[in-house]
Amino acid sequence: MKYRLLLSSVFLLLFASFSLTVAQDTKYSDSPFLSEAVSSGKLPPVADRLPANPRVVDFSWSEPGTYGGDFRDPFVGDSYWSSQMVFWTAWKSLVNWNPDYSDWTPNIAEKVDVSDDAKSFTFHLRQGLKWSDGAPFTSDDVVFYIDDILKNPEINGGTFPDGWLKPGKEAPTITKVDDTTFTLSFDVPYGMFLLNMCGWPGWEIVTAPKHYLQQFHDKYNHDGIPDLIKQTEGATDWVTLFQAHSAVGPGSDAAVISRDVNYPTMMPWIYKEPLGTGTQFIAERNPYYYWVDKNGQQLPYIDRIVGSAYQNDQTMLVDVLAGKYDTMANSTDQQRSLFYDNETTSGLSIYPTKSEGGGTVSVNFNETHAGLGEIFSQKDFRIGMSYAIDRQEIIDIVYFGQGAPRQISPIEDSPLYNEQLSTQYLDYDVAKANEYLDKVLPDKGADGMRLNPTTKEKLSIVFTVQTGDYGLRFLDVAELLKKYYAAVGVDIVIDSVDNAVLTDRINDNSVEAAIFTGEGGFGITAITDPRYFVPFHGQSIWGNGWQLWYLQTDNEAKVEPPADIKAQVELYKKVLQAPTSEERLSLMKQVLQTAADNFWVIGISSASDSYRPLSKRLANVPESWVNGWNPGGTAIAFPEQWYFKG
Repeated sequence: MKYRLLLSSVFLLLFASFSLTVAQDTKYSDSPFLSEAVSSGKLPPVADRLPANPRVVDFSWSEPGTYGGDFRDPFVGDSYWSSQMVFWTAWKSLVNWNPDYSDWTPNIAEKVDVSDDAKSFTFHLRQGLKWSDGAPFTSDDVVFYIDDILKNPEINGGTFPDGWLKPGKEAPTITKVDDTTFTLSFDVPYGMFLLNMCGWPGWEIVTAPKHYLQQFHDKYNHDGIPDLIKQTEGATDWVTLFQAHSAVGPGSDAAVISRDVNYPTMMPWIYKEPLGTGTQFIAERNPYYYWVDKNGQQLPYIDRIVGSAYQNDQTMLVDVLAGKYDTMANSTDQQRSLFYDNETTSGLSIYPTKSEGGGTVSVNFNETHAGLGEIFSQKDFRIGMSYAIDRQEIIDIVYFGQGAPRQISPIEDSPLYNEQLSTQYLDYDVAKANEYLDKVLPDKGADGMRLNPTTKEKLSIVFTVQTGDYGLRFLDVAELLKKYYAAVGVDIVIDSVDNAVLTDRINDNSVEAAIFTGEGGFGITAITDPRYFVPFHGQSIWGNGWQLWYLQTDNEAKVEPPADIKAQVELYKKVLQAPTSEERLSLMKQVLQTAADNFWVIGISSASDSYRPLSKRLANVPESWVNGWNPGGTAIAFPEQWYFKG
């Protein structure tokens, strides 16, 4: 699909609002799943649970559906991060992506007014919104997130964290107008604000229920804090207490919403039975969800998501192909033929998806590592390590011939395509690899392996490889890299770990090198997810200590960036601030050119279109969608309006 340029004029789109309404003579209805709770008085009638003007979902491919059923979701690993739930629950903010991943559309906010200078954004919430526990969702909740969490000097280490809510030098100012209206003001124009809100960070701003979290906040419950600290494992003061219970804010864990069944959210399904000592979790429909179809039926249609944990991929695949589940996340190209050959027994259809990626996987050497950063920061080292890779062999073996050699970069039909960034240092050339590596690591031991110039001992680089690899087969790539790098005298040690260990190594800056994903390809994704082009993202592993400097200001492992890196970050901030699409693209092209000239990250191959297996019984699934982290995986396919036929 040819990507449409976003925001030909930012102001026209920013002032746009979603105007669909349910016909005035249509009565609201809800799932029979809730009937007993309503009849017993545990829940109010659906009309009293919905806002005055719910969001009406009516897409060209969809039709009013029927209620019921469990969506059966198998996964390997942590329940929240490895299952479908991370995509089905987040990516719903004040605004969110439209179906073709080209613009924002109102969501929790039914209207947004933007000042002429794009510095102030006034949000008008839907009247009568409620959290999943029935408490009102108001402007106070967003004020609490900004002022009492992000601006609290004890929680944030004294500095408001850089990132999507701080495009300039100063923290934003939030002003409550009334219970349903508030204004966020920035010190600089921020043309990308609403588009950034559509991605992963945006959900935090609507996941800080003041009525629930204030019990853990010293400002609101000073006298009760000591007892709560005693009851909370790992809490030593009010800050660690708050971080243990909050899903949002510095030092907190988003997966809290998967462990604490009392945590109120605005999400379509809410955890009722978290994954604990057993192997299953259950999430049920949010009775206060604010979406309806054109006939006034409250969404979602599907009542429950039932997740089942497996110890390994192979056992899970056998059960999926036997028809026990409604999907399988992170399916690989290797498995594609299995799904086609077993459609009858599995009961799954294959939906093609487009990739947002600028490549399949990335090879990241942490230039800020205390021991090896001096080596990794030399461009000749990275060039040599790139020439050492037989990309075509990886494509043939790991990705079954799908794709072509390329570095991580926007794709050819993106307005941000950079030929140099995409095509440089791709040849498999051992002689060139040795030529460049000799400039950095000239000495070798008797075994032919290169020596660390500082210690004079064999250089060994630990590659941290995440086990939950989104179907990208990190470990298989790592095993081939080990062979290629040994051939040019560089020893790598593969350490396969789960997401929690990788996160710990990122947070303490102990990660030496890592294979990770390859975002930044489709449309303007390089702007909304710039992790490989500027160290201003929590997974900019190549400049890990630098991203900690900006994003975790109280982290002792942070590393102050040199002048050229600071200049790159400041240039990227100007991209975010630019009030027009034309200015934004022009500035981002400069960011990408600097990334090309410095060659910070090594890519392997182009990201080819993929697929998603889903139950044949499901209806209202779009024929295809852009799949990836920034659009939210299946979130952009709007599973709230999927339903089971028959």
